[in-house]
Amino acid sequence: MDSQNTQTTLPEGTNAAVTSLFAIENLIKTHIAHIDSVKLELQKQSEMFTDILNNDPAFKEAADAAKEINKKKAEAKQNILKSPSNASLNQKIKDMKQEMKELKNALSNYLQQYQKIADTDQIESEDGEVRQIVYSAHLVKLSGKFSK
Repeated sequence: MDSQNTQTTLPEGTNAAVTSLFAIENLIKTHIAHIDSVKLELQKQSEMFTDILNNDPAFKEAADAAKEINKKKAEAKQNILKSPSNASLNQKIKDMKQEMKELKNALSNYLQQYQKIADTDQIESEDGEVRQIVYSAHLVKLSGKFSK
């Protein structure tokens, strides 16, 4: 692995909380570098496998047949959507999926606020069921539009 050593070293006598924070930061940096190297290797291996598949006559024939079937399927779907009632139903489904996404994002924000204010990771729903607030964190690279 040709990644640079981005770990931070601390002077002697640094308090435990700071030491712990830097240890976690170093773990994060190490994992990011490892994920990047695995991602690169995965990309190389996937390209090799795709080349093997594309050079196999039987696979190529099957893939071409699948493309033709998918094309016919898409045409049939478009014909069905020409009906105003079908198009309306399809749009209603898309709108409801978008609404669900927005509702889930809003709920996530409310749960974060609730957890900070109530200092608990549990909440009781209207039906009396106790639910736990859980998070799934991930990193996103900052691009020019996000940076300050």
